[in-house]
Amino acid sequence: MSEILLVRHGETAWNAADRVQGWAPVGLNATGRRQADRLADHLSNELAAADAALVTSDLARARETAAPIADALDVDPTTDPRLRERDFGRYQGIDAEELFERFPELDLLAEGSDATTYTPDSGESWIDVRERVGAAFADLRERTLTTDVPIVVVTHHNPIRLVCGRVRGLDVVPALTDQSFANGSVTRIRDGRIDRAGCVPDDPDAA
Repeated sequence: MSEILLVRHGETAWNAADRVQGWAPVGLNATGRRQADRLADHLSNELAAADAALVTSDLARARETAAPIADALDVDPTTDPRLRERDFGRYQGIDAEELFERFPELDLLAEGSDATTYTPDSGESWIDVRERVGAAFADLRERTLTTDVPIVVVTHHNPIRLVCGRVRGLDVVPALTDQSFANGSVTRIRDGRIDRAGCVPDDPDAA
């Protein structure tokens, strides 16, 4: 059996401010750290009867999210830079609500758009991101098929969208525009199918 659990990292200050993060070395905020702790509890319960592996993007917010998960599962995490968010180049740090108004070349839904192949200065295109993330996911799936060990993968919003889009047979535009996954959520892919999408562990401190 193949089982991969895709985890979106916890919230950062830039998530809360709706800024484009890309490869920026932004760490978790207080909410994100609580989300990481809840993920650790949730995953340790879900995977209690199984050995598991842990792979994470090497960006700070993903590694910080993975740290309590690694402790809870008693595993050593490995990093894979192919699991990074898109490199947005010169657009990094911009308010996301202003992005398409100021830079229409990035709008995937604009009529006649070539935004999937557009490459920002010092950045990468959506097609490039899909290929590197797809290659990482293929390697992870082969690994879990070979070892029969579930793999927890801590990554970012757009890589999760692209992986789930590929599993669902979506092209890159609907994959990125028709799906959403919250910070601190878990999406389980079992035997090449999405078994559960975007589960957010309960907050025991919520009123």
